[in-house]
Amino acid sequence: MAAASQSNKVLDSQPGQLALRIATTSDLAALQHIEKTCFTTDRLTKSRFKFYIEAPHAELVVVEFTPSESGAHPNAQAMTFTEPTVVGYGLLLLRRGTQLTRLYSIAVLPSARGLGIAEKLINSLGERALSRGKRFMRLEVAVGNTGAIALYKKLGFSQFGMYTDYYDDHTDALRMQKVLVPSRSAKSEVYPWYQQTTDFTCGPSALMMAMCALDSKYEMSQQNELALWRKATTIFMMSGHGGCHPVGLALAAHSEGFSARVIINQNVPLFVDGVRNTEKKAIVESVEMQFMQDAKDKQIQVEITDWHTDIIDDALRAGSTVLCLISTYAFDKKKIPHWVAITSCDSHCYYLHDPDASEGQPVEYQHIPVAREDFLRLASYGTRKVRTLVLLNPPH
Repeated sequence: MAAASQSNKVLDSQPGQLALRIATTSDLAALQHIEKTCFTTDRLTKSRFKFYIEAPHAELVVVEFTPSESGAHPNAQAMTFTEPTVVGYGLLLLRRGTQLTRLYSIAVLPSARGLGIAEKLINSLGERALSRGKRFMRLEVAVGNTGAIALYKKLGFSQFGMYTDYYDDHTDALRMQKVLVPSRSAKSEVYPWYQQTTDFTCGPSALMMAMCALDSKYEMSQQNELALWRKATTIFMMSGHGGCHPVGLALAAHSEGFSARVIINQNVPLFVDGVRNTEKKAIVESVEMQFMQDAKDKQIQVEITDWHTDIIDDALRAGSTVLCLISTYAFDKKKIPHWVAITSCDSHCYYLHDPDASEGQPVEYQHIPVAREDFLRLASYGTRKVRTLVLLNPPH
């Protein structure tokens, strides 16, 4: 539900003093004033505020001060507005297809500070996130902003990483997360992440992350990314499938000395449904059959079985790393096969490293939480609902 659809709803109020409500376009001038007063860099523009007010994937909450007869708030002598005034806002972004949200921006006018407004905003956004099925809130904060960091820690956020040269002024940012419901997620921040450098190399990029997680000496580089792709692809053509085959990825991992196991829920060929040209379809089928023969020759285990998530749970507990083919439809409404690495799991979620960060900040594509009840739907590709895993173990 879009934030704008609840524009008149008051979320929390103190009669004659402070009220939290959903932002509307009539707040744009006030939001711009807050932005210019509170920030010197990385400011949101009026058009971006308007976009977020109307966007279904955003929650923009404002705090409005309504003066009493004296015109002042009893705990903030500097706040002497004579008419209702928006004095702060919080902006939360929701990641489609996951349980992840991001506290994108929060600001309170200097004259209104000391009233717990930032805490009220964050708590309100957390409630709204939960109401929309989201269990995780993340944020970035400048390393030198000790006041904000202390507040976030007080509210239950903990640091899970660092992002260097993050802001316009080149300062670093701490990455923090709050679990909005109890969770026993593994400390997955040590899992390496790599951003694919082409549109078609999600497979080798995910594979490199999984191999590096098993052997920290493994080098994640574009040279290796492309070399692995050449070994794993079903052949890149102007039309038709050019992605990486699960058995191809297992063969590529084997060539690097890793032990690999493949699980597929149906027989090959897997990727010919979208290939309309008869000759090209025959080529893809031939490549897939050659992969199967090569796997047999190298004694790589390929299981054809209708697997369930306990396979992933057992593999992660045993110290293996797991690659999974997903459909990106849940994320971007595009029916594209895409390889990710599963970094960890808990009783609520599976956590994914997505190598394709082409449309956002890399921090948004690491340890993405996906609810267990949603995972198998995400991990099914195409009309035949292909589901496949590649399980890796360290080199012997």
